[in-house]
Amino acid sequence: MGNAPNAGRGPTDANAWGTSPNFRIGRLFGIDLRVDPSWLFIFVLISWSLTSLFASWHPDWTFATSLLVALAASLVFFVSVLLHELAHSVIALAYGIPVRDITLHLFGGVSNIEKEPPTPQAELLIAIVGPIASIGIGLAMIMASAVLIDMRAPDVGSAEVMLAHLGPLETLLVWLGPVNVIVGVFNLIPGFPLDGGRILRAIVWKVTGSLEKATRIAGGAGQAVGWLFVALGLAMVLGLEVPVFGRGMMSGIWLAMIGLFLRNAAVAHVRGAAIDEALANVRVQDLMRVKGAFVGASIPVRELVDDWFLRHDELAYPVTEGGAFLGIVSVDDLRKLRPDDWGAMTVRDVMTPRERLVVTSPAEPLAIALRKIGGAGVRQLPALEGGLLVGMLYERDVARWLQLRSQLVREPRRPRVRHA
Repeated sequence: MGNAPNAGRGPTDANAWGTSPNFRIGRLFGIDLRVDPSWLFIFVLISWSLTSLFASWHPDWTFATSLLVALAASLVFFVSVLLHELAHSVIALAYGIPVRDITLHLFGGVSNIEKEPPTPQAELLIAIVGPIASIGIGLAMIMASAVLIDMRAPDVGSAEVMLAHLGPLETLLVWLGPVNVIVGVFNLIPGFPLDGGRILRAIVWKVTGSLEKATRIAGGAGQAVGWLFVALGLAMVLGLEVPVFGRGMMSGIWLAMIGLFLRNAAVAHVRGAAIDEALANVRVQDLMRVKGAFVGASIPVRELVDDWFLRHDELAYPVTEGGAFLGIVSVDDLRKLRPDDWGAMTVRDVMTPRERLVVTSPAEPLAIALRKIGGAGVRQLPALEGGLLVGMLYERDVARWLQLRSQLVREPRRPRVRHA
């Protein structure tokens, strides 16, 4: 459930979450705490499963009691996941690495760390504190539950009778303690981008001196682990008993989904590392457009559609008035309107104003600007210098440059030698 830190490219512990709409629930240490809508599904699923489990432990409890304790257990569990991710993030901040946010999602949580650690030692420490936090929380809960159980039912002989005697608090701790330990141990599996995979990457990085090579090796291990989980999940669906995981259709499907999630995340991170390598020493000024069309803030939206978007292939334009840069208007802005409203509204009414834009600068590394584009869910960034618009960086220009570069630097084919 708990996830490894994501170094700027997209989700982790198994996938890139992209720009799905999530909502903010708080802020700690300058880090936004967010919840992806997919989290609601897993929260309901865990709560329902725990309601049945706690009802079997406590036949004398009402359904309402079992449900309330299950909801509390689910909430505390995800607070534990949040603490796991917070541990990653706090250490990253200590190394001067920005952390955009922490997001809870279907498979746990992810720390959206803006860039790679500067050294193997930093990578190792950032990765290992998450499992340490989960295992520490779990052991503390196990010890607390043991003390409370000894006080409540010191002479109970069987586990079933002991469970039946537990109160709500002890029930919470008895379930949460082992689960947190399992989360910590699971994350130590050496498959990138799980924490164990990042520990593996730190070791390989230290030995080889190459972050790129370490990412490829750890990413390959992550893909192997992902496919192994898929295979084990399918075996469980077919009724086979799998050590540790057990058997059953639902459990098997869930394990297979986790496997696919891990495999996809590993692939995404390896590709991201390749992109970072390609973008090394490249800055925004190298690819931004310094000349291009712009539109006035007062023109009608219908004119914008007919004379600009329908006649040209641009998906966004800078908006100006009297030479001043006011914002950007894009096709995405127009999708929010009904065509009937186009004649009554101006560009000023629908544009994204300057103060709400994510911006870059000509000297900013292109890799960082590209992460800004992905994080903001946009297709372009205005490049500002001294408060003035000096260029536009478009995502498709970067993609085209990367594609051409990969073709140009590809090792040429050796000519075939024909033997008589």
